[in-house]
Amino acid sequence: MFSKFIKSVLVFNRAQNKAPNFFLVYFLISIAWHHQVFITFAASNTGFSDRLSTALAEHSFQYAVVLFLTFLFFILRLSLLYFLNKTDQFIEADEPIEAKIGSDQVFKENKDVERLLALLEETKAQLAKVKAREAASQADKISAISKMLALQAELDIAMADIAILGKSNEELSIKLNECKVA
Repeated sequence: MFSKFIKSVLVFNRAQNKAPNFFLVYFLISIAWHHQVFITFAASNTGFSDRLSTALAEHSFQYAVVLFLTFLFFILRLSLLYFLNKTDQFIEADEPIEAKIGSDQVFKENKDVERLLALLEETKAQLAKVKAREAASQADKISAISKMLALQAELDIAMADIAILGKSNEELSIKLNECKVA
């Protein structure tokens, strides 16, 4: 079992991008751990080599702590990448969700789906009512337009009659005035 685990970790490690160089990481961690080296290096007023030797000689390095932190960095990096890879494989697997989450977590009743279906039925009923109201309003609109067109036609006929009567009235007034003058 343990050899299977080590083999899967090694196969995974080969498939990943190259990690930073161990010695580079060790050097960077040692610089960060011993930041006073830079302070001593900058505060000294001698030449470059004297500054470097003074900075390195004044402070005792804790090589074991820096080495431990370097190993911890690489272990955390590999662990993170390994678990990310395993979660991606878990998500991409074609197994049903019940097999993935285990039988103790399978939903016995799904009330959200029931509520959603009830909401869907209610929405369908409301949609049917709205369609019926829309059809009734459309019929009312058509009848109102028909009545308005009929009234407009009657008004046009009445206006034509009024125009004809107005002309006749003028002609009769002119004739009456001619008869009075004559």
